[in-house]
Parts: sequence; C-alpha cells; structure tokens
Amino acid sequence: MKYFSIFLLFFATAISLEDNKTLYNKNLAIEQFENKYENNWYYRWNNYGTPHRIIGSKIPFTFDTQNEKLSEEYARKFVEENQYLFGINNSNLELWVNEFGNRIRYITFNQTYNGIPVHNARIDFRFNTVGNIVLFGHDAYPDILVDTDYNLDDQRALDIAKKETQFSKDKGDYVFDVPKKYIWVSKDKKPAYHASWLLELHVHIKEVNTGKRPVNHWKVFVDAQTGEVLEKFDLARDLVVEGRVTGDVKDEPYGDERSRGLQNVEVTIDGYGSTYTDSEGYYSIEAGDNNVFATVRLEGNYLNANNQNGSDAEIRRIVTPGSTEDFNFTNNNSIPGERDTYYHANHIHDLLKSINPDISGADYEMPARVNIGSEDPYWPCNAYWDYTSINMFSEGGGCAGTDQMADVVYHEYGHGIMQFTYEPYDAPWSTELSEGTADFWAMTITNTPCLGLGFFGDGTCLRDGLNTRQYPGNECGGSVHCLGEITMGSLWKMRRNLITIMGYEQGVEHSNDLFHYGQVGRPNSAPDLLEEMLIIDDNDGDINNGTPFYAEICSAFEEHNIPCPISGPFAELAFTPESMNFEIFLEDSQSDLITLSNVGQEGSTMNYAIGVSPFSNAQGGPDSNGNFWSDSDNEESIDYEWIDISDSGILYNFPGNDQAGINLDIGFDFPFYGNTYTSFIINANGWIGFGEDSNAWNNLEIPSIDAPRPAIFGLWDDLNPVNDQCNDYCSGEVYYHSNDERLVVWFDNVAHWWTDYNDMYYSFQIVLYPNGEINMNYKEFLGDPNNESGLYSATVGIQDADGLNALQILGDTGAGNQNDIHDQHGFVISQGPSWIDLNPTSGQVLEGDSSPIEVTVNSYDINPDLYSSFIKISSNGGQGTIPVTLNVLASEPGDINADGNINVQDVVMIVSFILDSATPDPGQEYASDLNGDGILNVMDVVIIVSLIIG
Repeated sequence: MKYFSIFLLFFATAISLEDNKTLYNKNLAIEQFENKYENNWYYRWNNYGTPHRIIGSKIPFTFDTQNEKLSEEYARKFVEENQYLFGINNSNLELWVNEFGNRIRYITFNQTYNGIPVHNARIDFRFNTVGNIVLFGHDAYPDILVDTDYNLDDQRALDIAKKETQFSKDKGDYVFDVPKKYIWVSKDKKPAYHASWLLELHVHIKEVNTGKRPVNHWKVFVDAQTGEVLEKFDLARDLVVEGRVTGDVKDEPYGDERSRGLQNVEVTIDGYGSTYTDSEGYYSIEAGDNNVFATVRLEGNYLNANNQNGSDAEIRRIVTPGSTEDFNFTNNNSIPGERDTYYHANHIHDLLKSINPDISGADYEMPARVNIGSEDPYWPCNAYWDYTSINMFSEGGGCAGTDQMADVVYHEYGHGIMQFTYEPYDAPWSTELSEGTADFWAMTITNTPCLGLGFFGDGTCLRDGLNTRQYPGNECGGSVHCLGEITMGSLWKMRRNLITIMGYEQGVEHSNDLFHYGQVGRPNSAPDLLEEMLIIDDNDGDINNGTPFYAEICSAFEEHNIPCPISGPFAELAFTPESMNFEIFLEDSQSDLITLSNVGQEGSTMNYAIGVSPFSNAQGGPDSNGNFWSDSDNEESIDYEWIDISDSGILYNFPGNDQAGINLDIGFDFPFYGNTYTSFIINANGWIGFGEDSNAWNNLEIPSIDAPRPAIFGLWDDLNPVNDQCNDYCSGEVYYHSNDERLVVWFDNVAHWWTDYNDMYYSFQIVLYPNGEINMNYKEFLGDPNNESGLYSATVGIQDADGLNALQILGDTGAGNQNDIHDQHGFVISQGPSWIDLNPTSGQVLEGDSSPIEVTVNSYDINPDLYSSFIKISSNGGQGTIPVTLNVLASEPGDINADGNINVQDVVMIVSFILDSATPDPGQEYASDLNGDGILNVMDVVIIVSLIIG
C-alpha cells in the first residue's frame, strides 16, 4: 500500500516596520513561478505585495471552458498547485463570478476569513476557449489576521449607519438590503483588517437648493468591535453638465426629429392583457371580436418614462379587432424628453444585449425620471444615475434639456451598465473608468468623439474623445470626469484604429466587444481594462507574441500614457513560395530557395526557426531534436491503428506498483535524442525508459530533471497494474512484443491508483520503430475522469537523458482525460525525412528585410517514388507551412525498365501500362510519359518507337 503525508508548516512571525518583511514573499513567488512556467511574464503589483495582474504566455490547461464546474475546478487546481504565489487555501475562496462570453471564461473567487467575505479581496482567472490560463490576478490578502468576534450586533450597526447618513423614513428613505458581515481592509501598504457590518441605505437629501444630487445610495462599513464608521461611499452617480447651448440640438446620427418605432413598449388591451412592441415598434395581441379600449404609455419591460412636471404620456382609445391600430406619440400627447429618453435608453439596452445576451442586470422596468425642473436642487444642466434609475433634466439656465440629448441618456445608462456588469462587486466609481466608460457608450453609439454636442454652441462639445490627457491624470485633482477623459480618449482612438484596419462595421463591432467584455473582468483601472481587452483580442493564448490587433489597441492607450504589457514593435512573417516541387533522378540532389520576410512594424525584429515536419498539421514541435507530434484527430495521414499482440505478447512482471521490472532487448537499434538504445524498461506508472528506473508516481510537466529520463511517457500517472505487492484493487496486465520491425508495449485495462480515482482503467500501447518514430494508441478509457477529486491529469510525451529537452503532448497542467485523449485515438511522434535539408534553420530578420533559406533535396538513400513532407516556419511574427514534394525518377524518358537502353522491352512495358495489365511506379510513369501530358497512351508508344528506330 502507498503511504504519503502532507505537512503544513505555518510560521507566525512578528513583523517590524524596520525590516519591512511580510509573510508573503514577493521575490520568492516570482522566482518559483518563472521556474515552473518559463516564458515572458508581465507583472503589476498591489501596494501590499500581491500580483494584481500576471499576463504573458499561456499556462496550458486544456478543457471545455463552457463547462462551469470544470472551469471552477481548474482555477482551484491552479491555486492549490501554486500556494507559494497565492498563500490562500481553496477553503477560503468563495466563487462569486463564473461567466463565459466572447471566447473567455471569467472566474473570480472572493476571499473569506472564518467564513466571512473579505471586501474586494479577489483572485481572478481568465481562460480562453481551449482552457489555457491567459491572465490571472491576486487582490486578496494571504497574511490576514483579525478578531472576528462581533461585539456589535446588526441592529446597533444599522443605527450607527442611519445616523451617519441622516436617514429618515419621513423623507422616504429605506434600507436597501439586510446588514452583512464583511472583513473591511484598509488600502494601506500594510493593510489593517476589521470585522465589520456592511449597511446599504437609500437616502434622500432633506435640504433644498443645495446644488447637490437629491438622493444618495450609501454603502457604509461599521466596525463590529468599536462602532467606528470605517468607510462609506455613494453608489448613486451623476453627470455634471456645465455650459450652455444656443438651441435644441439632437445628436447625430439621429439628427432632426423624425418618426421612429418605439421598442419594448407595453400595449394593454382591457380584459385581454398586454404585449410589447418589437425592435421596430410593431406589436400583435389577441383582443376578441368586439371594440375594446387599448392603453399605451411610454412604459415597457425595460424602461418607464415618468414626467416629473406633468402627466405621463398616454394614449387611450377604442380599437377594433381585425384592423390596423397605430399609436403615434407627438407633442399633443407627450413631451420631447419622454420620447427621446425612452427611445435612446431602450436603444442602448438592446445594443448591450446584442453584444452580450447573457447579461441581465438591466432587464427590469427601469424608472426614467424626465423633465425634472427647479423642484430638484440639482437642476439645471444635469443628469444622474441613482443606482436604480436614470434622472434627466428639463432645459433651463441656458442649457438644453438633458432628457432630449441622446448622448447624455446613453452616458447615464452606461453607469447602470457598469454597475450591472461588475456585480457582485461595486464598480470603481472613483476611478478613471466610471465616467470614461459611460462617455464611451455615448460616443460609440453616436459615432462622434464629442460628448454633449452643442453644449457651448453649435458644434462644440462638453468632453472630447480626441483629448490628450495623460495617465494617471495628476492634473485632474481626483475629478472623475477629468480622469474619465483618459479612458474614453483611449477607447475612442482604439475604435478609430480598428475601423481603419477592419472597416466600419467590423471595426465598431470588435471595438464594442472588447470594450464590454473587458469590463466583464471587473477591472479597477485603465491599465486593468487594457489587459482584459488584450486577452480577449488574443487568438493563441500567448499575448507575448502579440494579438491580432495589438498595435491598434495599445497605440491608442499609449497616446494617454497607459503602458501596454506587450513590448513592441511587432514583427510579421511573410514567405515565398507557398509550395515546392522537385524532380530528380536517383543518386542526385537539387536546391531551391525559400525567402522569409519581416513585413511588420517599423523597428521590429523577427526571430525565426525553420524545420522539416512529417505532418501537414503538426500539433507540437519541433523540439531540440527535430521531433514533431500530431494525432488522428488533426492529421489525415494518421489513423488509429491498434497492433494486436494478444496472442504473441509476453507478460511483464512488476515488483511493485511504482517500479519497473527487468531490462529487455528492444530488438533493433532505436535512435532517441542523439543516442542509440538497444534495451528498455517498462514502469508500472505508464512509461518506458532507456536508463535508470524511477518510482515517481506524481507526474510532472516535462522537461524536468525530476521526471524519469530518458523516457517515453504513454500515460504517466499513478497507475496500479498487477504487481508483486498488489493491494485489493490493483488491476490490469502489461505485455510486450518485439521483432526487427517494431516494439509494442501494451497496458491492458490497467487501474489508476484508487485514491480519488476509483474504478478508472486504461488500455493503451506504445510502439517504437527502427527509424525513431513513436506511436501511442489509446484504445479505451473506463470510468469518470472527474471522479471525486474533480480533476485527473497525466503526462504524455518524450524526454531526453538530461531532462533538459522534451516534447510534451499533455502535461500535469492539462487534463489528460477524455477531453484530450479519447477512445481509439492515435498519436505519432516523428522527425522530418532525411532526404531534405535546410540551411540556415534559425535567424533574425529586421523589418523590411528578407532572409534566404536554402532547401536541398537528395535521392542518395531512397528508392524511386513520390515523397512528401512539410517545412514548418515558427517566428514571433507568425507561423507558416510549405508543403514539399519530391519525385525520384528511375531513368531517362523512354528507358522504362532502367537498363540504360531504349528498346522493345520498354515498348512492351508501356503497352502493359496502357492496357492496365501492370501498374507503373512513379519512376516508370515518368519514363513512360514521353510527351509530358500526364497520360500514358498510344502517342507515348509512337514516340518511343521513333526513338528506337532513330
């Protein structure tokens, strides 16, 4: 039986300000992370030492990211395996966000302490469609220590919050939610932690003519020990509109007032219920066969326009079933502010749903208070979002009515979208994102960088997307509208750049997708938003090699001094020719050139490597020895071909369940990573090796000096075949058979070690060939790969004797289960053929330059035939594949039997080919087709006869 222990060592160390040490070791975390996941990484750190964002090369998990349960499990697996980086156990992480959209799975855990959520203590993951981690962040607190005895009860805390916010039921104030326990954390470099109550109150302002918004939506944190108000913040948002206009100007593209369909309006028929109009304003409802009253208001399933200084718009009249009944809202039955606000608020709602159909926060009858006048102390020239509704003002004070300004409606509604998108977290209202993202909603819909068109006269703007404000906006003095110009300016320029490259419709669509889904990641700053958008734009899980529109995105943000995590400029690969075809005779050679060019950004350098692959669609490689791999799912030339040795296989004996048995002869010389091996061992844990045994049952990523070496890993994990120390559930035998053509090692229905993986069995085989090719065939997997433990992983691939070079197909961070290896699945590891050579095989090309690659083929050690291979180009400017064919000819045209003479024997052979009584090989076909038309017929016979008779 296997015994293992897990030791948890906790050091509680007094920390002094003088030595500036923390329990969480930032430098050690970086060192361990980069040793485990080699590649370029970009870090941004919280002031208290944890990595706010780590972004760079993908971390290759592989699973179905549309599966919510698996997504959570893989995120938790990464946390568990990298405790040096996180320092928080999974038991203290509560899943708050698990969403999928625009090819990204968003996972956010919130930290808990003694079962109490820690405020804004997040650990974030972003997985791409195949399951690779493309970004993660750690905003939680690994060193938290706090007394969680609640000396203050919730009612006392609520009383304190009410006093702090001047709460009174007489004003219509109300408690929005029940008191909740939270650990509140200060924003200091050495955070202070407090057990607290969170209270949420909707409070009206009693005083009039204060110039302040008339309502606040407060969140208040009260210390559970002392009753101190730790923090309060207002979630109601407003737009301070300054200046004046000279006329009633409608925003483009809407222009002058014209009749339009009103979407989502409720149409009610007395006695029959109601229905809602579609996107163009059409409706249909059953109403019997007698005349009946119908009522239509500017009210629907997503908005209710309320006139604050007059009767709400309404049309009520008798309608006749079977007839067409149109309802037209004009100045006779409504005011412009009701119509404009209703239409534009529904328009942005529907645009949001077209981008992300899964977002539902705005799917309620949102109040829209319009025509607000001097009774509101915030009037005129204003508008605001108050956490549940938009509030739009009538004209006055030299300003147009904000309820008639499309871009202001979009802006205020945009605050609501941000709130709904960030739930269950609070949106970062005091940062550059709050006003900036609201501005951009208006700008992208109206298709102009001008927000508040006409506020200061014809053609003037309140704010301009072409501004040049620089991050972090020190000149703004904390003003959120000023800070917002940085964000909306960056976003507008990104949109402009994408339109230039992609065209208007595609550019706008991609820009809107990046903008919205970037917020789904709940960023807290403009750099956060930029990084979220880059991983959405990425197409291969590695932003270090750029993203399809990296230049367009980053250059826009860099105009506002927002740093991009990708260093540029970026190279772009171009190559010629697209294919190569050679014809040579036996014992000959021929050369041609490939040209690699860098057509990327000015100043870029393209690093390239070029090799020969046997596969048209290689899934990995080359490694240092020129090995590639592909499989039967992706390569037409590969089939699942199980080699049956059930009658000839020899049973292999294991002394223990983590050991190999005796050393065996391969049966031929097997080339492997520059060495030749004649013997091998089989280890019970799913691998064969050519050196010393290893009892390592806990598989690793390769290459690794701690993994078995040199070795071929068919399915390296903790397996439990029949062995000399069997427990109750060891199962399955291993057989081998060898001849001078191949070696087969067969794991027959071998059990996985049962801890967490009971009743799981695997049938697979490893096949070696004298030319160095390796086949791995997976016949059947029995059992649930996610049984109890939630995850199962194995390592599949090859590794050299030093543990420094490897070709990994599946690794410990990718699930080696039916998601990746399935029943009747074949894999091949092979090198390119020996008849083709490239020179050079790597190099650098500066922007605007080219590099010639000499391709040489030869026929010295091969027979007449038609051969094919593939030249694979890898570079930081892209990838490429060039198919290559080689036709090895046996003799000169006419000398079909290759005896050095053209005579009647050659005539006999060509006639047999024409009559289909014999089949020519490629060399014979070439020698027979004398007129070169690709067809063997009587014309070729005439030509060969003429050659014979002279």
